[in-house]
Amino acid sequence: MTLEAGDASVIIINASVDGVEPAILVTASDGSQYLFNVPEGFARLALECKIRPTGKFRACFAIDCTPSSLGGLTGLILRLSTDGHERFAVVGPSGASAEVTGAYKCARWLHPTVEDVELSPNSKFNGGIGCYADRALTVWPIFLDEEGECMLCEWEKYQKTIARNEAEGEHEDLYTSEDSNTLTKQMRVSSPLKADADNSSICAGYLCEMRGEGSKPGVRFMVINLKGCDLIDKMITNPILTCFLGKTQHSLRAIFHFTTDKIVRGPKYLSWMKKMDCEHFICRASHELGYRASARNILRLNVVDSDSFPVPRVFGNVVRSHSEYTQLGLCASVHIRNGQKTCSVDHHTLRPDDVNPQSILSQLVLKHPDLSEAAERSLANIEARKNLDLEETETTPKVCKTSQQVAQDLKSTLMQDIKSKMKRKADADPEIIFLGTGSAEPNKYRGSSGILVELPHSVSEDVQKSWILLDCGEGTLGSMHRIFGESATKEIVKNLKMVWISHHHADHMLGVRGLLDFHARVCSRALTLIGPTKLKEWLEVSKFPESYYRFMHSRHLFNGPFGRLPPPPPSTTRAQRSELSTSANYGSDSLCFQPCRNLSVNELAILTGLSRIEAIPVEHCRDAAAIVLASPCGWSLAYSGDGRPSQKFAYAAKHCMMMIHEATFDDHLVEHALQKRHSTTSEAIQVAKAAQVKYVILTHFSQRYPKAIDVENVEFKPIIAFDGLRLRFSQLDRMLGLQGLIATVNACST
Repeated sequence: MTLEAGDASVIIINASVDGVEPAILVTASDGSQYLFNVPEGFARLALECKIRPTGKFRACFAIDCTPSSLGGLTGLILRLSTDGHERFAVVGPSGASAEVTGAYKCARWLHPTVEDVELSPNSKFNGGIGCYADRALTVWPIFLDEEGECMLCEWEKYQKTIARNEAEGEHEDLYTSEDSNTLTKQMRVSSPLKADADNSSICAGYLCEMRGEGSKPGVRFMVINLKGCDLIDKMITNPILTCFLGKTQHSLRAIFHFTTDKIVRGPKYLSWMKKMDCEHFICRASHELGYRASARNILRLNVVDSDSFPVPRVFGNVVRSHSEYTQLGLCASVHIRNGQKTCSVDHHTLRPDDVNPQSILSQLVLKHPDLSEAAERSLANIEARKNLDLEETETTPKVCKTSQQVAQDLKSTLMQDIKSKMKRKADADPEIIFLGTGSAEPNKYRGSSGILVELPHSVSEDVQKSWILLDCGEGTLGSMHRIFGESATKEIVKNLKMVWISHHHADHMLGVRGLLDFHARVCSRALTLIGPTKLKEWLEVSKFPESYYRFMHSRHLFNGPFGRLPPPPPSTTRAQRSELSTSANYGSDSLCFQPCRNLSVNELAILTGLSRIEAIPVEHCRDAAAIVLASPCGWSLAYSGDGRPSQKFAYAAKHCMMMIHEATFDDHLVEHALQKRHSTTSEAIQVAKAAQVKYVILTHFSQRYPKAIDVENVEFKPIIAFDGLRLRFSQLDRMLGLQGLIATVNACST
C-alpha cells in the first residue's frame, strides 16, 4: 500500500507463547523505519516472519531499559550487521547508553554504527534532550513526572520560531548527529545534563508525529506501556496527555497499547481509554505463537516419541480477544492516513500461516502411513489439552478426607512413602531438557543454547523439582514459556539453583538478563551465576542490579589440568540449607534484595546437591570452559560448551553416562571448524569415544543444518538434539533407536 507524506504504516510483532513482548515497526512515506521496543527474541521472530527492518532503518525507541524492552538489542545489531546496515540510533530514557555499551561488551561488529540518545524529563529546566526528530518523524517521551507545558505545544512554538527566523535569514542551532538524516532537538538546555533523580523517571511511552508535506504535521499516534495500575493517575497528569484529553489542542489518531491485559482490563485504565478521542489497538494477543516452524517440527516429532517431544501447551488453546477494542495479533498491520478518520487494519496479509495440527499431521501420515495411529493420539492429546507441565509422570493418588483420624494418619503415611519412592527414582533418573540447540544467530528451527538439568531432590525437600541451567542464549526464558507454560515456568525459574555460562559469546549468555529479571519477580533470593569474567562485566556495564545475582568465575571450578575430583559434599541437614539460604538472601517473604557476597565452592556443592562440579578450560575464546557434573545418586553428565576437540575434557569426562557435545559443522567444513574454533560431527564423536561415555548427544548446530545432519557412517551413534527435546537417562536407549525415523520424518517436512 502506497503511503502519502505524513502517513504511517505500523506492523505489530509479538508472540506471548514464545515470551516475546510487543514491538511495532513503523514505516514512513519515504521508507524510513523505526522500532518501538526491541524485546528479547525479536530478531528471530522478525526473521521467521520476514519483516526485518530495511536499509532505511533509522532508530529504535525503548520505553524502558528492561529486557522486555531492550533485551533483543544485541541480537538486532548482529542481524543488521549481517544485512549490511550503516547506522541507527537507540533512543530511550536514562540507561539507554548503558545498554549500547553493554552490547559492545558481549558482541563484536564492524557496522552498523550505533548512536545512543537518552531522553530526559523536564529538559527545559534541568537540561538534556527532550525529544527525537529527523526528516520523517518527531518523537516525544511521556514521562510520569514531566512538569510544565506540553512538549508538543513547545515544539509547535519552536517550529513557528524556526519558520520566522528562516524568513528573516536567521538559523536556530540544532544538535546534529553524524547521520544527516537524524536531528535531535536539545530543548532549551539551561544547564548540563546530570545524572539526578529526574533522569531515572518512569517513561510510560511515546507520542509520535509523522512529518507531513511542507510545514503541515502528519498523523499522530502514541505507544503506551504502563507497568502498574497505581501509575495511571500519574500518567494522565502528564502535560502532553492533559492536552489531548482536552480534545481542543491536538488531534490524535491512535494509541498502541503494550500494557498487560490485566491492567488494560482494569476500570481505571478503561476509563482513561474512553476519554482519549482516538482509536485504540491492543498489542498483546493471548496464546500468540511466533516460532511456528519450530512448533510444526516438534509436533511431527511428537508422533515419533510423545514422551521426549511433548507438544507445547499452546496447541488447543483459544486466543482471547478484547471485547471492546481491536486486538492485534502477530504481523497485523495498521495504516494511519492523513485526512481519513479511521485507520485501516489488515490482520491477514503479512501474518504467517497458522499452525494447524490436523493439517500438519495429515501431511505426515500421507508420507508415513505407519504413523497414523500415533498421529491420532497426538491430535487427541491436543484436543484434550493434555500438554506439558511440571508434574511427575507417575500419577499420585489424592487423599480423601475422612472423619476417622486413624485412617487419615495411615493415608498420610502412605502418601509420604509414595513421594519418597518417586523422589528416589527421579534422583537416579534426572531429566535433561534442551531449550535451544542452534549456534550463532538462531534460525527458524533452532534457538540459542540452553539446557535444563534436573537436580537431586535431596537438595530441595520442600519443592517438587530443582534445576540448573547450562548456558542461557537469547530466548532461553521464552523457550521455557513455550514448552512449559507461564505457571510452570515460574516454578522452574524459582527453583533454579545455578546458571552455568560456558563462555562470553552472545549466543550463550544474552538471555541471562531476561532470566535474572524474571527470577527477581518470582523469587526473593539472588541467582547463582558461574561463568567468564565478561559475563560479570556485561552485567555491570549495563547497570543490572547486583543484588539479583551472585557471581563465581568458572576458573574457581578448575581442579588443575587432570586433578583429582572433589569429594562428595557432606550430607546437609535442613538447618545447614537454611543457613546457606540466609547467607544468600534466600527465603525472604518480600522481594527485597540486598547486596550478596560471593559463593564458595563448598556452598555451591551444598546448594546443588551434586558430588562433582568440575570446569575444564577449552580452546575457543578467553575463559571458555566445559563442565562435568555428577550426582551422589550415580548419574554423571559432561557438557563441552563451545570449542575444539579437547583431550583434557575427554579425560575429565571419562566414563560419564552422558556427554553433550557441540557439533557446529559437518565433516566437509573442517576448515571452518578450525578457523572458528568449533568441532565437527566426527570430532565430537571421537571425543565421546575417547571419554568412553555411554551416550553422546550432539547440539549447537550451524544454521546450515536447521533440522538434521548426516551421522549415518559413524561408529559411535549419537543422539541429535532438537529444541524441546526432553530426556531421562532411562530413555536414552529408546531415543538412540529412533534416530533413523526422526531423520526420515525431518527430511520430508518443511
